[in-house]
Amino acid sequence: MAELVEVAIQQALMRRAQAFATAQGIEDVSFPNMDFDKPTVSQTAKWLRVTMLPNDTIPLALTFAGKNQHYGLMQIDVFYGLGAGEMAPGRIAAACIDYFTRGTTVSSDGFVATVWRQPFRGPLIVDESWSMIPVRVPYICLAAP
Repeated sequence: MAELVEVAIQQALMRRAQAFATAQGIEDVSFPNMDFDKPTVSQTAKWLRVTMLPNDTIPLALTFAGKNQHYGLMQIDVFYGLGAGEMAPGRIAAACIDYFTRGTTVSSDGFVATVWRQPFRGPLIVDESWSMIPVRVPYICLAAP
């Protein structure tokens, strides 16, 4: 069964996020609402968390049959054990930005989503066990209703 546009976009982006993790040698990836056990905390431990942040859908025509613009962000949080400094997770965040560079396309069930703006990273956030750098990937998909 073919998926509807919102699910197809999410599937395509999450598949690419998993491919990125594999290319980086990162085995631990947390996806929305899926069982996940964080790795044991150490200075070299690392993992990713993928979150989908869809935005409003915008009609692009005055008729009800026109295309809709689906857009939002996929956020990939790069977690690293404390004590490794900012450069270690920063390198992974930079590689993520490069992997999803502006113009990257992903597809699923006939729908194509495009990274329409260069991905960008946020500041390093530190808690009791982990440091984290968020990377946001802006996407857009034009699809008929």
